[in-house]
Amino acid sequence: MQVTINQQKYEFKTPQTILQACASVGIEIPTLCYEKSIGAIASCRVCVVKVVGRRGLVTACNTPIADGMQIITNDEEVTTARKTVLELLLSDHRLNCITCARVDDCRLKRFATQYGADKETYAPSRPLPPIAKDQKHIIRDNGKCIRCGRCIKVCHEMQHVGVIGTLGRGFNAQIGCAFEEGLDTTKCISCGQCVAHCPTGALTENSNLPLLREKLSDPEIHCVIATAPSVRVAMGEGFGLPTGTNVQGKMVSALRQAGFDKVFDLDFAADLTVMQEGAELLERLKTGKHLPQFTSCCPGWVNYVEQCHPELIPHLSTAKSPMGMFGAVVKSYYAQKMNLDPRKIFMVMLMPCIAKCDEITRDEIKDVDMVLTTRVAIRFLKEQGINLAAMPNGEYDNPLSLSSGAGLIFGTSGGVCEATMRTIKDQLPRSIKGIVVSGIANVEKLIQQIKAGKAHYDFIEVMACPGGCVNGGGQPSDTSLIQDNRGNAKKRAATIKSMDKYNDLRKSSDNPAIQQLYQEFLGTPESKLAQQLLHTRFHDRSKK
Repeated sequence: MQVTINQQKYEFKTPQTILQACASVGIEIPTLCYEKSIGAIASCRVCVVKVVGRRGLVTACNTPIADGMQIITNDEEVTTARKTVLELLLSDHRLNCITCARVDDCRLKRFATQYGADKETYAPSRPLPPIAKDQKHIIRDNGKCIRCGRCIKVCHEMQHVGVIGTLGRGFNAQIGCAFEEGLDTTKCISCGQCVAHCPTGALTENSNLPLLREKLSDPEIHCVIATAPSVRVAMGEGFGLPTGTNVQGKMVSALRQAGFDKVFDLDFAADLTVMQEGAELLERLKTGKHLPQFTSCCPGWVNYVEQCHPELIPHLSTAKSPMGMFGAVVKSYYAQKMNLDPRKIFMVMLMPCIAKCDEITRDEIKDVDMVLTTRVAIRFLKEQGINLAAMPNGEYDNPLSLSSGAGLIFGTSGGVCEATMRTIKDQLPRSIKGIVVSGIANVEKLIQQIKAGKAHYDFIEVMACPGGCVNGGGQPSDTSLIQDNRGNAKKRAATIKSMDKYNDLRKSSDNPAIQQLYQEFLGTPESKLAQQLLHTRFHDRSKK
C-alpha cells in the first residue's frame, strides 16, 4: 500500500500502525504508553498526528495505515497538541529529576525537553500524593505517575496477577491497589515487570545503596559479589553498548574497581543447582511421587505458587535457587577455605530480577545480604565514576567461578530444563516428558490444562518473566522510541546461547570445581549437609 508521510510517498507491504510505519522510515513520533510487547493503550495522547480528510487528530499507536493515506506528523497543530499534553502531565508531576532513578532514561523528561514543555503553563490539579514504601523492594511514587496504564496491562494480561488498577475518576484518578491498600497486602509476586515497563520514575526498586557504600568502605568487612548469567548480556546497555553485548570481563573489572574483594560467577551455583535438582528429579521418577516436578529457582514463580496455587507446593523442587545455594556455600565452604568469619562476609548478588530482592527476606535465604538489580548496579557504577564500556577485561575470582555452559544458559527460558537434561539424561529410568513455560499468564493456562487432565509432564521449567531472566524486572529499560522489551530479551538470549556453544564444559556434572566441592565438603547431592545447605521449604500463603 502507498502512504504519504509529510509529503513523501512510501510503500508498505504489511499492515501496521502509523507509529510503526513512521518508525520504519526514520520518522519519530513520541509515545509514552506504547510498548511493542504489550501493544497499544492509547492513553497518553502524545503520539497524535494529522490524517488528511479525518476530523481532529488521531493517535498513531492504534491507527492502522491504509492505501492512499496522507499523514502529517510535524505541523504546528500537531506539535502544539503534543506540547499541551506534556505540559498538562508536568503540572501534576514531581520534578525532582536530578535525584530520580530514571533521570537517564525518563521518556517524559526526554519529550518535554524536545517540545519545550513548561511546567508552569498549567496550575496543578491536585496536591502531589506521598511516596509509598509499602513494599520493601518496590517504591511507588504517584507524584510521577502519568496514568499511562502500562503497569496495569502488564500485571493483568502478561502476568495474570492483577493487583493494580485505576482508582477514582477524572482529576482524582490514580494507579493503585484495591481499597488503596499497599502492595504488601496483595498477592503481588514481586516479578517487577510493572517497574520494567513504567516510562517514568513512578515505580522503582529500592536500591539500598547507602548500605552497600558503608560495607565497601569498612575494612573489617569482606565484600563479595556474584553475578547472574543474564546480567553480563544486559549491563552494557546502561553504558551505551548495543543490546545483548557480552560485557562479562568488563563487568568483572568494574565491580572490582568499585571495591569488592571478590567477584564470582553465579553460573557456578547454577551448575550446583542442576546437580541437586537433577538428583531430586531422578528420585521422584524412581518413586513416582510428586510428579510433575516444577523448577523453583524463580522467586516470582514461587511466590505465585505459595499465594495462588498452594496445592502445587509438593511439586516444587526443594532445591534452593542458585542465589540461595551460592550464599550458603560462601558462608560455609568458602569461609572455611579462606579462614574467614562468616559474620564478616557481606554477600551481594547482582541479579536481573526484583523478585530476588524479595527472596532474600525469606528465612531460608539468610546467607545473602543484598541484591542489586542490573539497573541499580548501573547507577551505582556511574555514581563511582566507573565507565564499564571503557574497562579492560577482567577474570572472575576462584574457587567459585568455574562453570559449564549448562550453568550459563540458566539466564534464558529453557535453560534450566536443558541444563538438567544434559546432566541426568543417561541416568533416566525411562523416557520423560518436559515443558518450558515463561510469563505467569502462560503458566496459569498450563496449570489449568494439567488439572483438567489435558496435559501430562514429568518436569516443568517455569520462569515468571516472559523469556526468562534475560527479560527480568530488574534489567535495563529500553530507551528506543518504540520500546520492545521482548525483542531485547531475544538478543540477550542469543548471546548467551552463543557463549554456551563455545564453552568446553557442556554438563554441570563435568565441572571440576563442582566435583571438588562435593569431594571436599558436601559428599553427595543426597548427603545430610547438602540437603541442609542447599534445599529449602515453601509455605502456603494463599490466605494472605
